[in-house]
Amino acid sequence: MYDNIIKIYNLESIKNKIESITTVKLNDQLTLHLRLKKQIMTCPVCQTTPMFFHGYRLKQIIHSVSIEHKVLIAYQSRRYKCKLCCKVISESNPFNQSYERMSLNTKLSILDHLKDIHHNFADTAKLFNVSSQSVINIFDKHIDAHPRKLGEVISIDEVFTNKMNQYKYACVILDFNISKIIDIIATRHKNYLTEYFFRIPREERLGVKAVVIDMWPTYYDVAKLCFLNAFIAIDSFHIIKNLNEAIKQIRIQIQRKYDQDSSRLEYNDMYYYMLKKFHYFFVKDYENIYDGKIRVSKMKAYRHKSEILSYLLKIDDSLTKAYRLKEAYRVFNLTASFNDCDERLDELITEFRNSEFEIYRTFGQTLNTWRDSIKNSFIRIDGRRISNGPIESINNKIKTIIKNSNGIRYFYRFRNKVLYSINKDVPITNK
Repeated sequence: MYDNIIKIYNLESIKNKIESITTVKLNDQLTLHLRLKKQIMTCPVCQTTPMFFHGYRLKQIIHSVSIEHKVLIAYQSRRYKCKLCCKVISESNPFNQSYERMSLNTKLSILDHLKDIHHNFADTAKLFNVSSQSVINIFDKHIDAHPRKLGEVISIDEVFTNKMNQYKYACVILDFNISKIIDIIATRHKNYLTEYFFRIPREERLGVKAVVIDMWPTYYDVAKLCFLNAFIAIDSFHIIKNLNEAIKQIRIQIQRKYDQDSSRLEYNDMYYYMLKKFHYFFVKDYENIYDGKIRVSKMKAYRHKSEILSYLLKIDDSLTKAYRLKEAYRVFNLTASFNDCDERLDELITEFRNSEFEIYRTFGQTLNTWRDSIKNSFIRIDGRRISNGPIESINNKIKTIIKNSNGIRYFYRFRNKVLYSINKDVPITNK
């Protein structure tokens, strides 16, 4: 029984020091009445040994290592007195630091729990039977995430943080090779980013070989200015995203030609119905569309995806051309390489710029503007095509932290929470 209590409540490290331990359960609180073995104490003033027993002092310590109920340690701390100089001291305390009311194990359990991106300060406080402010104080005191060194390939992207930051977007910097966050900066403003990167030693910045960005001009200007040895690549995901938005607008434009002004879809014209119901055929990769029989309610029948796509493309020749051109770029994006992409990329730029749809002509101009950086996106490092895929995955985790944060208002605390929960290797410090 004695050993079980010690094991359950994480007291094994001081097992040999415990003289007695008893438990008392009252309502939802468990109290561990504990006393340590006598120690031979030396007076810190006059070095007299031994000091003599002078009495007990009760110390109540929060020891919430159990999530089932609140746990307190009622610790009878011995006091010792020096007969020579009358100095009175307490025995060494293995549970916490002086003047603290929470055990070290409780703090470690709280910090370990906060590593999960789904766990916030309020829920952690409730789980460990302490106040939210106590959890925040522990986190602020022991977690101080320093920026990592820049890697050879870095990705730059933004994340929306309007509620916890004076700026609308924060800038996330990622080491592409190891998928670790280098740092999170409060804003993506050009002057702020430039000043931030120039504070990093020049030798470290010269070691950056590639910078992957989306089509935000500020990132391009900052990368050109701060990373003199690096080439800049546009993330292919953002190009495809812009292209999908363009084909979506074209599909809506064609679809409206067949709108019969009915509020109920099943009574609309069949062309309108099909274009609206199967809108995802124009933006989703054909290979990823369900390969079985798909119900078409208005036809009261089931059709294979190949039949549905064939029907959609027969509705309008302009829509068919737009879809074929979009697919041509998608195939190019999947199959081209850095060494052979020039000619085909120029052909696609020309086709888009000569399209009958203004939104495609704008997209073609975008391709032309970012041509060199798009070509750089086909470069492979250690067999991997460089992209912002890893940072998009990280951003989803950051959004989960924001969603579950219950309103963190202090950006530096939010930054520490993100780095601590996602990188996993942020050390616990003792300020």
